[in-house]
Amino acid sequence: MTGRFREATLHRSQSTGSDTLGRLAARILELAERYGEPSDGGVTIAMPLSQEELAAWVGASRASVAQALQSMRELGWLKTRRRQVIVCDVDAVRRRAG
Repeated sequence: MTGRFREATLHRSQSTGSDTLGRLAARILELAERYGEPSDGGVTIAMPLSQEELAAWVGASRASVAQALQSMRELGWLKTRRRQVIVCDVDAVRRRAG
């Protein structure tokens, strides 16, 4: 119970202290660390989350998450496929996550 409270408090403080791109970067980094598999292009996350679900987790609108994902793709930080994210530049995502 204490661990869940601590995690919820950390998530709330991260959510209020950064923009959508920063919060999304933090969540993608978390997914990469927990569920990512090394691949030729970086770290592949088989992500059964829709953009709507990801937006709810990040605390933003689906449109904002879509825009943040587009920015990350344009920067070369990640590639997306249906239900899959490939993190190409983990260090850049980590820096943006704060």
